[in-house]
Amino acid sequence: MGICKLYFMFDRELLRSLRAVVDLKTITAAADHLSLTPSAVSQQLAKLHRQVGAELLVRRGRYLRPTEAAKVLAQAATDMEVVDARARARLEELQGTPTGQVTVGAFPSACRGLIGPIVAEIAARYPKISLVVRETYPEEGVEKAVNGKVDIAVIHEWKRVSLTIPAALSTTVLGTDDVDLIVPSGHPATQRETITVADLPAERWITDTTYIYARWLKQSLEAARIPYEMAGLVNEHESQVDLTAHGLGLSIVPRLGRSPLPHGVETVTLSDDVPRRRLMRVERIDSIDRPALSAVRQVIDEQAQTILGQMRRTALPNQDSPDIQPAAAQENDASKP
Repeated sequence: MGICKLYFMFDRELLRSLRAVVDLKTITAAADHLSLTPSAVSQQLAKLHRQVGAELLVRRGRYLRPTEAAKVLAQAATDMEVVDARARARLEELQGTPTGQVTVGAFPSACRGLIGPIVAEIAARYPKISLVVRETYPEEGVEKAVNGKVDIAVIHEWKRVSLTIPAALSTTVLGTDDVDLIVPSGHPATQRETITVADLPAERWITDTTYIYARWLKQSLEAARIPYEMAGLVNEHESQVDLTAHGLGLSIVPRLGRSPLPHGVETVTLSDDVPRRRLMRVERIDSIDRPALSAVRQVIDEQAQTILGQMRRTALPNQDSPDIQPAAAQENDASKP
């Protein structure tokens, strides 16, 4: 290894690019993570190599492996970010009120049903916080939280299909989201307080194309050995409701983020073991606990408890979820529940 030239200041952007390649093992993956082109990342690595005067990466098959010099510089990039975050947190504390930008990622129906009220509450209580929202599906939200692209991610997982939560993230359960059977007004099912799929022979159904509701519905119908028809394969929940209102078939739609139902449809409670979404807040364990971040975290938990609690109170007793604790009881749980 050559002699390192240490008489210059390290460029943080060059170090960030190197660390991304060290973590992700390819220039293409690092470029995607950094929102740069592979050519730009390659140029930054070449510049850093010239400055340091030492080999940084060695190709092993499809992947790049870091040399000892690269490991030192990658750690320096992390150390610099930690120092920067601590300084920002201290400056926020000196302001006397939560200040600064916080980025929250959330899946689509959470953006509609949960994040909107949070935005309004933050604006009212903490006018110096700049809240940025990114729509992210659960797996993407986990990845962005790990990589620091969002400060907090609101995600969901299914009781029967759990997400893999990396050890780098802390997890807080916010509550559960139930579903309702949506039927045209005047349908015989509306005469009953609760109903099962087995009670609905020869019906036409509208569901998503490949997701958990479609799989559960098909399995339940086939287990009941009743005739059925999949009349609509539509992913957007509001489209499913609209098609039900126009008589295409019945649909199963979660409550969170659901718009007021249009004329021509009603809800019926399903007493089947319907899949429920468990909502969670995740963030990096090693993130510096800035006042603005703490404030946003608190508002998310409060609003989730209020909104999900209101949805639970509209359900019948057998639809409650006593096994799911509110966010306040789950705070700072570093393991996936």
